[in-house]
Amino acid sequence: MIDVEIGLTPKGRRAFPLEFRIEFLAQWDACVEYGAKMRLLREHALARKTVSRWLHARESGQWQAAMESATQGSSSRVDSQDRAELARLRIENEALKSKVARSEAAQEILGKAFELLQGINTGSTEPATQIPPSLMSADEYAQWLKRHRLS
Repeated sequence: MIDVEIGLTPKGRRAFPLEFRIEFLAQWDACVEYGAKMRLLREHALARKTVSRWLHARESGQWQAAMESATQGSSSRVDSQDRAELARLRIENEALKSKVARSEAAQEILGKAFELLQGINTGSTEPATQIPPSLMSADEYAQWLKRHRLS
């Protein structure tokens, strides 16, 4: 049995140190009898897929990189100060998002008001309730023709 302490990740999964992996794969390579590798897996309560990943990393030349990244995982944990700052920044981010949303809504309203006022200022001098030309008197029809430059 390998005498290395196995830790836990923040999610509660087992974390295997570099020494354990190296020693385990040495024992794995030494297993030649029928069923010896399965017995080794059961002794350490490991899944075949875990050992396959370790073997693949070693065979593809990523052995050192994979082992170093696995051991550095524990040192890259977020401490309480970083966690507090992250929470503060998330709250600030939400506040800024709502402020931007309000500003965009106000800008949209002001844009529509500007278009409305511009339309009122550049609109024709005809009354808002326009009478169809067929219902106009002769004088109104003559004025309508002049306004539309049809006469």
